[in-house]
Amino acid sequence: MTAPEVGGRFGPYRVLGELGRGGMGAVLRAHDDEHERDVAIKVLHPAWAADEGYRERFRREARIAARLNEPHVIPIHRFGEIDGQLFLDMRLVEGEDLASLLRRGGRLAPARAVDVVGQVARALDAAHAGGLVHRDVKPSNVLLVGRGDGGDLLRSAPGEDFCYLADFGIARTTEGTGPALTSTGTAVGSTEYMAPERFSSATLDARADVYSLACVLFEALTGRRVFPAAEPVALMAAHMHEPPPPPSALAPGIPPALDGVVLRGLAKDRDQRWPTAGAMAAAARAALAQSGVPVPADAGTAVGPAAGGAPGRAVTREQGTARPPAPPTTVGPRPPAGPAPARAPRLPWVVAALAGLVALALAVALVVVALRSDDAGDAAAGAGERLVAAALPAGVTIGDCTGADPGDGVLREVTCPADDEAGVTTSTVRAHDGDGAARALAADIEREGLEQLDERYDCGQELDGQPGPSGWFPVLDDDDAEVGRVACWVDGDGDAVLAWAWDDLGTYGIAEQRGGGASGLYDLRGWWDDADRGY
Repeated sequence: MTAPEVGGRFGPYRVLGELGRGGMGAVLRAHDDEHERDVAIKVLHPAWAADEGYRERFRREARIAARLNEPHVIPIHRFGEIDGQLFLDMRLVEGEDLASLLRRGGRLAPARAVDVVGQVARALDAAHAGGLVHRDVKPSNVLLVGRGDGGDLLRSAPGEDFCYLADFGIARTTEGTGPALTSTGTAVGSTEYMAPERFSSATLDARADVYSLACVLFEALTGRRVFPAAEPVALMAAHMHEPPPPPSALAPGIPPALDGVVLRGLAKDRDQRWPTAGAMAAAARAALAQSGVPVPADAGTAVGPAAGGAPGRAVTREQGTARPPAPPTTVGPRPPAGPAPARAPRLPWVVAALAGLVALALAVALVVVALRSDDAGDAAAGAGERLVAAALPAGVTIGDCTGADPGDGVLREVTCPADDEAGVTTSTVRAHDGDGAARALAADIEREGLEQLDERYDCGQELDGQPGPSGWFPVLDDDDAEVGRVACWVDGDGDAVLAWAWDDLGTYGIAEQRGGGASGLYDLRGWWDDADRGY
């Protein structure tokens, strides 16, 4: 990606540093000379601006997110396009995310946990009223503003926090069935906090966020996730079928009255959950009060800084004490988080061009159900059939493809017809057992002697008028962790080949353009990136 360089210019912005980098682009710390403020700007790769359909979705959904005027939503100052790159300009705040705080200090006091979740609930209710579902509510997206005295947030008492809900980048409207803003190349949610309906074909609504927020409340109260499963298949099955434990049974000092509040938020049937995030937060405060625990102010009384103005101030009705205000835009490092504990592997943050999350997650859930049958061999074959069927391109059914005898460790393999419009002569999809998909792609990379590419867009990209190189590139999640790989090369017959594998899902795909040579790699990579395809 040709990201603006540190010290360079990006329109009215002076780039101060890089805050992060992911599949779609980079997040930069920058100074807005026009408004004399430091900001965070998310700069997308130029390829997205070249896609007119994506440009329209970007503007439509960024416009909705920018209209959110709730103090606990990180404001989007502006959005648009500069030098052929789409961008979002957002408030830059100093603080620490909840996931980091929990790693460093363990669980929160019940009153503090309820207060923090109440503020996040305010942000969610505002988003839901505006027609957005966040889809990625988790502790790392809850930002706690740094203390005014510069002290460690671990020392903050209940009622002293000011929180933001961050990363509305994968939020999508509740209307229509089109792809979300980040349907190409970024996260569609974290499996540890996904509602059961996320693993089915059900249309999502605000109650999916309520479930995720209940997961956050559970973790803040107990210091552990609701379902600390060791691998994604078991984790999905747990969300769909296992009853969660009551929080008070896991840690001392949690009022049992909170159990019912949290467990209702975690109901498998969304009709049985709290109707809104705010309703759950209010019930949690009421449960604390009934248990004799001092109750922080309703998050609705907290007033954050107005855009371009001075920070607000909130006063608790019960105690008359002041909540420290959210500061204006500031720059500064977060406190050191210390080493992160081992965590369960997550479902890849799937590129929609290859893996529509809902379809694949449903298929994985079906794997779990199938493997519980009496005949394990038949169950594995049936599970592979469903998984492959869910991974086929849009408009292609399993009946359109030709099956092959699976080799050792392969549950199902099919070869599908050509896509003349995209220049794909043939494509094959396999469902592997264990880590077979990752090992198969690794063997391809070693056999072809492929080197890692600097960017995914280098695959087949013309350089100085010549077809671009062969090679491989990692697929990264929002934390820059590798979750899969894609490789492209020209075989001995002059055919262009593109192959991909996901580390956790066990699916491997390969597509060819017969006689395409090096120039055919660009067609294949474009086909792979096409958000309208079912992979």
